[in-house]
Amino acid sequence: MKETMANVKAKFNRCLKLIEKYPQAFIVGNGSTENEILEVEHRLQVTFPPMYKEFLKKFSYLATHDEEIWGISPSNNQLDLVFRLEKYNKELRSKSQSEVPSHLIGIQMEDFSSSLICLDLQALTYHDQEAKVCFYPSDDEPYYADSFTERLFEVCDSGVSTYLEDIEDESSTPIEKVSAIKTEHKDIYSEAKALIHAHPELSEFGEGISDAEVEVIEKELNVTLPESYVTFMKEFGGGIFGDNQFFTMFNDELVKTNLELYHPTEFEHALSKHLVAVYFDDLEEFYACLDFKNIVNGEPKVVYREVNVPEEDYDDRDAFKSFSDFLYYIIQDTVEVNS
Repeated sequence: MKETMANVKAKFNRCLKLIEKYPQAFIVGNGSTENEILEVEHRLQVTFPPMYKEFLKKFSYLATHDEEIWGISPSNNQLDLVFRLEKYNKELRSKSQSEVPSHLIGIQMEDFSSSLICLDLQALTYHDQEAKVCFYPSDDEPYYADSFTERLFEVCDSGVSTYLEDIEDESSTPIEKVSAIKTEHKDIYSEAKALIHAHPELSEFGEGISDAEVEVIEKELNVTLPESYVTFMKEFGGGIFGDNQFFTMFNDELVKTNLELYHPTEFEHALSKHLVAVYFDDLEEFYACLDFKNIVNGEPKVVYREVNVPEEDYDDRDAFKSFSDFLYYIIQDTVEVNS
């Protein structure tokens, strides 16, 4: 699915929420003023893309356990983009190599190759709100990402994952590990439903679907849907909760999406036909699917799939034991992130 500016802003907001929720995972500044940003732009003779400016206004710079995003940091040269760029150019000159082109703004150092990760100001995207991200010296691929926000999200997501892994041994409750999700709730679906009703500000679910529409799904996809998913669709019909997209039957979206996913393209693997995609995360770009090869007590487990990863690369143990468990996890996490 092609990303839109709305997706970019949602991804940026998700970064803000991750930083707020897990402050121990990040080192950030207090935010830069408009004058401070203008001074750096004048010094470099550039105009920063608006989304990178927004990052500077919010945080000035950012560091995690093993990554940095440079910005404006007069008190810490390690995180100051002007200092780091001047230092990198000095090293290039010492090797009689050309300096970094002026339209490339270094925001990170790539660990393995010592290349700069740069914003390309000659490759603006999303109505000039963003800039593509590239390596300097250039890699085999011309661009690493279509936007600064995409790279920011990768750093934040990785930083939180590393932090949670570090504290997991100290905690009795596994966090963010799909394979470790276990619940002792007697009626997990009812708890998820109660959370949905308690947070109408996050919910954009539609009307429930009919028995006839359930039959259409089952006939077209050649499956018998589990009770928990049928109950959810009859009560809510799919839709949006927070940033989470549950497929609906509006314009046969659920059926059409799966029939398209079952056919490979030049760049994407086909979804195996024992899987039915019921959810799409447009921030991390994965589908949540009912796995009809892995059924326990009449409930197929729920697994994550990405279109650029072949089926054989997945571990079947990484799964939610039912749609109800998956639903509760998503709803609860969304409520916590937005609280």
